[in-house]
Amino acid sequence: MNYICKCPKSDFSKHNFTYWEDRKTTSDELEIIDFLENSYKLESKQILHIGIGNSLFAKKFFKNNHIFGITISKKEIENANLLNLSNYKFVLCDKYSKNFIEELNNLKFDVIVDTNLKSYSCCRESFNFFIENLFNKLNDGGILITSKNGMRWFKKLKPKLSFNFKNFFHYKLKEVNGNKENILTTNELKNLSKRYNLEFSFDDKLCYLKK
Repeated sequence: MNYICKCPKSDFSKHNFTYWEDRKTTSDELEIIDFLENSYKLESKQILHIGIGNSLFAKKFFKNNHIFGITISKKEIENANLLNLSNYKFVLCDKYSKNFIEELNNLKFDVIVDTNLKSYSCCRESFNFFIENLFNKLNDGGILITSKNGMRWFKKLKPKLSFNFKNFFHYKLKEVNGNKENILTTNELKNLSKRYNLEFSFDDKLCYLKK
């Protein structure tokens, strides 16, 4: 993958990494799913889901919408393929890389979901590059939704050789302590929304940026 910065990177495409394909959906994502099911009319929408995990999000919303997902885990891709859901496309891609823009090409979205906007970025340059291009992917009237808990998350992912009786010896992505500068405050996100002329609002669990 190609990056705008020169920070050392792990090659996520090198091995068939396990990550979140068979783990429970995070509480952060469940809160977003609950909002979209009960407080937002989600029908005939173009949706970008960053970090597909176990693909529960797609299973919830694929019937009446078109979902495009990205992940850095080949195992998550395999799991998504096995579901064989209509209106659900996904690619192996690091959102902080130039490949993110190449994969999305001319696509625009009505809804963008990312529970961890800044958590795993390697540097400020990389995060700013991602945010600018992400906001440009919103349709007029579109909304980006993120989690307050996710904004406080500051881990990084490291490949690790592991063992269990399901996968035996395998490579997995392990979360380790990251940079506290990757904590994204509500005020910082509000300032970013102003810079890109987006309407900003929040409640006790989620933040919303509307174009």
